[in-house]
Amino acid sequence: MSYFLWLPIVALAGWISGQIAGDRGYGRIADLLLGISGGFLVRFVVEETITTPEPVYLLLFSMWGAAAVPAIARFFLRRRHKFAAKFAREATPSSRQS
Repeated sequence: MSYFLWLPIVALAGWISGQIAGDRGYGRIADLLLGISGGFLVRFVVEETITTPEPVYLLLFSMWGAAAVPAIARFFLRRRHKFAAKFAREATPSSRQS
């Protein structure tokens, strides 16, 4: 499959995944780059493990990888923000203490 066809599709899948995942993201460009890197990663793994994958299956697996990487990155970003907020609440002294 031509990279000229494959690249915009996985970039779009990464961007859509970032939009669905929601708030406090990395931004549009980062979602596109995360999608492209996820697509390349999954494409590499599929091409190495399956002898001759059909181009359609390769595209579908790449789209899955492109959608998964931004979603996973946002999941860990949310956990980091929740942990930081919890730590900040515990670290600040309460105004009620005398």
